Amino acid sequence: MRTQNENPLLSGLNSGRVPSERLRKRGDMECYAIVHFGLNTYADKEWGYGDLPPELFNPSSFDADAIVRTCLEAGLSGLILVCKHHDGFCLWPTETTSYSVASSPWRDGKGDMVREFSEACARHHMKIGFYVSPWDRNHPAYGTAEYPEIFRRQLREVYTRYGEAFELWFDGANGGDGYYGGAREKRSIDRDSYYDWPRVWKMARELQPNALIFSDIGPDLRWVGNEKGFAAEDCFGCFTPRMPEGSGGIPCPGSLDSALSSSGDADGLYYIPPECDVPLRRGWFYHKSEDAMQRGTGLLIRIYLSSVGCGGFLNLGIAPGPDGRLHPADIAALRAFHEAREALFASPVFRRKCIPCAGGACMIEFGNTVSFNLLEMAEEMERGELVSGYVIELRCGGMWKIVQTGRAIGRKRLKYFRDSLTGDALRIRITESCGEVRALFLACYDAPAEFLNASASDAPDPRNTTSYRKLGAGTGTDWVYDLGENMRFRGFIFTPDPALPPGTPDRYVFAVGGDGKIWTEIAEGEFSNLRANPVPQLVEFPAVDARFIRFSATRMLIPAENISGVDFGILLQ
Repeated sequence: MRTQNENPLLSGLNSGRVPSERLRKRGDMECYAIVHFGLNTYADKEWGYGDLPPELFNPSSFDADAIVRTCLEAGLSGLILVCKHHDGFCLWPTETTSYSVASSPWRDGKGDMVREFSEACARHHMKIGFYVSPWDRNHPAYGTAEYPEIFRRQLREVYTRYGEAFELWFDGANGGDGYYGGAREKRSIDRDSYYDWPRVWKMARELQPNALIFSDIGPDLRWVGNEKGFAAEDCFGCFTPRMPEGSGGIPCPGSLDSALSSSGDADGLYYIPPECDVPLRRGWFYHKSEDAMQRGTGLLIRIYLSSVGCGGFLNLGIAPGPDGRLHPADIAALRAFHEAREALFASPVFRRKCIPCAGGACMIEFGNTVSFNLLEMAEEMERGELVSGYVIELRCGGMWKIVQTGRAIGRKRLKYFRDSLTGDALRIRITESCGEVRALFLACYDAPAEFLNASASDAPDPRNTTSYRKLGAGTGTDWVYDLGENMRFRGFIFTPDPALPPGTPDRYVFAVGGDGKIWTEIAEGEFSNLRANPVPQLVEFPAVDARFIRFSATRMLIPAENISGVDFGILLQ
């Protein structure tokens, strides 16, 4: 039962439970890239504070064509460029701030990276999309009534200068501490109203009428609720954005119950399928320490099956290095992922056809006994997402047997079987729906078992090195360790609890001492993006010698008397 009223931020921007024409036109454009590149690349940061000098930015070997060609060779159909991240540094010569490429030595201050990417995409017939961060940790006006118009001017510049976009990307980063022109303070905003999202999205529709708009709540594509690339197994494209129980306000970017985003709602008010974003490495920006931390092919296939295969879209993060080029290991990982995706569908047992439903079931007669391990299903979608329950049955030796049940089918569903199925007929029986299901698109494949059965354990983890010494979790808000003797080490790794309970730190201070009484601070900073991507946090620094170390939380996501974390350790030199 629908218990929520329509969201005023989506009014007039979403057509309801039936996919919009612009969404239907996207077709098979299911896997694409998002490119993070900027001052963070040169400072080994994920979220810059906004105080780094523009003079750092100077990619000596930048070649937009090379990056676009790599994406094409990897079978990616589009490229979303992060034109401005939260640090406020703009990759185009904007009229709204001097904090841009125009103040850098790159191209003698006359460069325009957004233009170079957009023109390279046009030359290679690749679609381009744009992301301009609403949060700006550099701009002195952020948090005041003046800034929203500055933000809209930045959007207008990007949306009118660089050609047609296939997607306009927005996220929920909404204020906090920053440089803010030298003020160095925390600034909070009213997430419901500060940016005036209806006005922003109305402008986006006017300037880029064919582009899909992505944000936590849509209106065209929704965030899946994590940065691991996984949607729920029975993920519905339909969705009703909600606030956490007992909270006020209306759902908007950066403020909603994202726990529901990965599954959607069978009776959701809007058709807003999920976009599943995940970086190729651990982080979104380039870090030299992650040069060997690409997600393996097996894990990427699992992500593909849990994103595109669950009715969503896959947005894979890539990050050029300081020279402006992709690392060779990243290129190899992208190509291997493409080859594996192609291999999934290289041996069709039954090619994709529209199969009419009779008596609430769609049946394929193979004509002989066949074996397959990958099933593709899709609804027609002209009348929206209808199926909310189904049974997969296989006939073998004249007997029907149930091999799997499920709830959602929607625009695409890829069901894989660890053990191949063998039979002479297949039947999809609809057990629950909100309308008459007239037909389904069906296909069967004999896919390489090593991809379908690949382990998901090859996620990048900085602890997988012989130099890591595990110390375990401590107690209190200061975790103090006696190493027993002087040791030389070059960094530490804090591993948060993925559930992010009270006590999870997002700012820290790390200190060393020779006697456990007098301390010298070695590193301090923030675990940026921890809420959305709670992976092990690696902090490196020039090697030091010490017997005692202290890890302190200077700020927590939710305050508590003890730091919450599952592991802590150091990287030995």
